[in-house]
Amino acid sequence: MCPTYDAMRMRHYGPRGRINLILDLMGGSNGAPSPDSMGRRVVDGIFTCLHCGACDTQCPAGIKISDVILSFKALVLSQRFKGRGSK
Repeated sequence: MCPTYDAMRMRHYGPRGRINLILDLMGGSNGAPSPDSMGRRVVDGIFTCLHCGACDTQCPAGIKISDVILSFKALVLSQRFKGRGSK
C-alpha cells in the first residue's frame, strides 16, 4: 500500500488517483502544465509520491506506476524551468 495514501486517506494521494490526475492533465495537451497552472490538490497529489515502489508491486496490470509519476514530475519541472539555463 502507498505510504502517503495510507497516511492521508484521500484518493488523489493513492496510485490510481495519481494516475487519473496525470491522465486528466495530459488529455489533449501538447505538453505538461506547469505547477503554477495546477491546483494545490493536484500538485500535492502528484509531488508527494515517495517513489518507494509499493504501488508497482500491487498493480494488477503490471504498470510501473512510480516510473509514470516520476516521468510526469520531470516533464512538469522541465516545463516550469524551460529557458532557465545556467550562465
